[in-house]
Amino acid sequence: MTERARLQDRLPPRWQSIGGLPLAVKAALVFLVLRVGTWVLMSVAADQADYYPGVQGPAEGDIDLALNWDAVWYERIFDSGYPDELPIGETGRVEQNPWAFYPVFPYAVRIVAAFFGADFGTVAPLLALLAGLGAAVVMARLLVEALPSGPRVETFALAAVAVWAACPVTPVLQMAYTESFSMLLLVTFLLLLLRDRWWAAGVCALVLGLTRPIALPLVIVLVVSLWMRWRVRGERPIPTPERVAMVWALGATGLSGILWTAIAAIGAGRRDAYPATMTAWRGEDKINVLEPWKQTISNAWQFHDNIFVAPAIAMVVALSLSLLMLVPRIGGGLDLRLRVWSAAYALYLLAVVDGHTSIFRYLIPLFPLAVLLVGVHRTEPRWWQLRTAFWVAAGFVGQVGWIWWLVIFSPLPGMYGDYPP
Repeated sequence: MTERARLQDRLPPRWQSIGGLPLAVKAALVFLVLRVGTWVLMSVAADQADYYPGVQGPAEGDIDLALNWDAVWYERIFDSGYPDELPIGETGRVEQNPWAFYPVFPYAVRIVAAFFGADFGTVAPLLALLAGLGAAVVMARLLVEALPSGPRVETFALAAVAVWAACPVTPVLQMAYTESFSMLLLVTFLLLLLRDRWWAAGVCALVLGLTRPIALPLVIVLVVSLWMRWRVRGERPIPTPERVAMVWALGATGLSGILWTAIAAIGAGRRDAYPATMTAWRGEDKINVLEPWKQTISNAWQFHDNIFVAPAIAMVVALSLSLLMLVPRIGGGLDLRLRVWSAAYALYLLAVVDGHTSIFRYLIPLFPLAVLLVGVHRTEPRWWQLRTAFWVAAGFVGQVGWIWWLVIFSPLPGMYGDYPP
């Protein structure tokens, strides 16, 4: 009898039947149970929210926090697509417009809604939930292949999935946002790299390039993956068709970084359509590397205001843990490509993203950190059950703070706006 079978026999009969389920089913159950808890929190929060047209939807007396904030923009794209010209304000600057938002999610919602004869408010949150479910299932399989092999590797992978699925910003996985789609494509891309599926990885990268702007760290991970494959060419020769596929993957992943910018330029008839649109949110004409975070940290130190302190702490912690994972004695055991992804993505956020409250949501692709927090990248992890329970509970406490602070719209004193999730 194998060690896995002996462990199975020690469980009560009810748990033995659950333990015998396929990995995909168990990952789906973990994700859905956690989403039910989040749904309860969102429902309670919605009952306490006031209605503000254009931000909190869909209507007074029927507030659904899943349709808040950016969901309003996605609904505009769902209804009307993208404008042929950029709106220009009285100052001569480009105003906020739909070209800032990537098309895969709203057009997927449009296709499904047309097929079933449903509306955006019904389809969008459900489709986001299903994509998040798919992301959890693929993530579980990815971690099984990325963690040290052993009789409990599936259980360890599920523990990390649970910690990720419970983290403070995961309510966005059941909101009409694109995060679920980008997570599904991201973990699929990484799994394809682990399996040397270069053609499929290139296609996945192109679709991801129309979902979220994260191509640069993807290129870095792909280069590492190509290097790892090249190192073993002596034991596993690389035939010409595979070399062609590797070149395709690299080219497609690089192209994904400029694909939406090029489409926006053609669609709006202006070469700088996308960057000009983004300045309407940034308030600056160009990206000054590191400068926004220097200012955020400076303001946090000077004013001690949560609007600066919380994003600064989140970025420092995420970046520090991601870089520490590259140290073999700390992150060793987890596949190098997942560790490189975390470090590259965290550095990317530091370089190009403003230090505002949306940074919490942008951290959700750092799922390998869940492995580090639980410690299941070790061959014999200690206290992993207790650590899993602790981080899941801490995640739900964080969800309460994130929902009530940022998802609920509460106008700031003297102005209409509020800090975005």
